[in-house]
Amino acid sequence: MDERKVFDGLKKGDRSSLALLWELHSKNVLNLAFQMLKNRDEAEDILMDVFVSVPVRVQGFRGDSAFSTWLYRITVNACLMKLRAAKRHRELEELNHDVIVEENLSRAESVFADGEALQKALAELPAETRGMLWLKDAEEMSIEDLVDVYGMPSGTIKARLSRARTVVREFLKGKL
Repeated sequence: MDERKVFDGLKKGDRSSLALLWELHSKNVLNLAFQMLKNRDEAEDILMDVFVSVPVRVQGFRGDSAFSTWLYRITVNACLMKLRAAKRHRELEELNHDVIVEENLSRAESVFADGEALQKALAELPAETRGMLWLKDAEEMSIEDLVDVYGMPSGTIKARLSRARTVVREFLKGKL
């Protein structure tokens, strides 16, 4: 399917183009959000937020990158905003001396069985790096596309990917 046709349809307000975009990319957006947030409910919220914002945001899309890359960029930014908001919320609770229960951590521990050491290793990475590794290895995104998604120099992305792979490798060595 030609992304340009979908893009043109979205710019004109064509709902069928949004439905086609959903069909083509919703699974990938959800997977990326889950890899970053490690919470299915929050990932689904991000998925909805991204697709609700597309008809408005498409007006600002310049076409410098692939449409899917632009969509991943929106997803990454939405996830990072959610993580920052959660961090601010936790900090406020700590100031009030409230007990903080890390639901994501307890959910992750209950979901990950002993045989799923790779998932545990990935959980050790920062969310942004985890998402970057997911896009590179699972989605087979090029370094150039990652540069567009994350707005970082290619050397920075390569270094983060290398460090992430080292962390995962070392974690797995210690667990196996």
